Amino acid sequence: MKRMKKGLVISLVLVLLFSTGCAGTGVSSAPEASSTPAVSSAPEASSTPADSSTPEASSTPASSSAPGIVPEFLEVFSGSMGGSWYSVGSEIATALQEKIPGLISSVAPGGGAANPTTINNKEGLLGLVYTGVAYEAYQGVGEYTEEHSNLSHVISLYSMPFIWVTLRSETSINTVYDIGDKRISPGRTGQTGLAISQACLAVHGIDMDKITENGGTVSLLGDSERLNMLRDRNLDAVSGLLPLDHSELQSLSISPGIKLITMDQAKISELQQKIPGLEAITIDPGTFDSYQTEPIYTVAAITSLVCHKELDEELVYNITKVVYEEYERLNKYFAPEDNVIITNPLAGVDKDFPIHPGAMKFYQEKGLI
Repeated sequence: MKRMKKGLVISLVLVLLFSTGCAGTGVSSAPEASSTPAVSSAPEASSTPADSSTPEASSTPASSSAPGIVPEFLEVFSGSMGGSWYSVGSEIATALQEKIPGLISSVAPGGGAANPTTINNKEGLLGLVYTGVAYEAYQGVGEYTEEHSNLSHVISLYSMPFIWVTLRSETSINTVYDIGDKRISPGRTGQTGLAISQACLAVHGIDMDKITENGGTVSLLGDSERLNMLRDRNLDAVSGLLPLDHSELQSLSISPGIKLITMDQAKISELQQKIPGLEAITIDPGTFDSYQTEPIYTVAAITSLVCHKELDEELVYNITKVVYEEYERLNKYFAPEDNVIITNPLAGVDKDFPIHPGAMKFYQEKGLI
């Protein structure tokens, strides 16, 4: 009997050990049971939508409403301090800050030839550029060795005449042909006026690099600097893209007295070939001042506002809207008849030069395109 009890106890112990072993197998196999759904069903459930719907859903916003650059601080790159572009850029920056909620904006110095590269390289996002120069930069021709493919047109602003000026008492200078051996300032490095000056001299048979050899001098100066040096008789002639009612020009007209220098009308077409986007103009007698008795043949360039193509669409829409609606604020910097904002906001823009989607949206809403 004792042996039977002892055998029963042993049997119970073995049963318990076997049961414990089965329980351990259950624990070790649970991950297998749980891992099977993880591998077989979870990826299938998530991969099916990813393959069938996610790309379609994300590709539509990317092409139509992808967010662009919204800077905390927006600079309007303009021209040299004291010049007309700097004043225009300052007025635009002020208007943008006043009219666009949350936007902080100010003017920054620049130049017509330098601004396209500044904007293309994201060193700035908005600036003044002549339409012809912008297109040259976009193509990577002329002074630009690389395509500036990040540029987009926002709005054309006004037509600006290119002029040569000398003292009224300077009887030896009456046309561009007369300045090949004189002390001149054709602009400052980075200004579009400098490029036009050099091309203008070239079509009149004057190599700017050889003026010094001929006994003259070439000084690369900003607008105010060269006009002041002309006033002080330290220069014989200066040139630039300047409005005829420019305050310093008008002051010089009174004292010591200045006069405009005409181009050879037959050479203007050659100049237009060298610098795209220029328009031939005639400044009629008496337009500049009462001393102007002869017509002045020259060219004009269209000043425009361009931006980096990645600038936010809504922001560019608002920029375009503000400049368009506040166009009269700019009339104090140039003649109202030269203002093209309302009459033709795409003036001077080549058909192959891109218009920013934000600006395009505004023009379509206004029925201008």
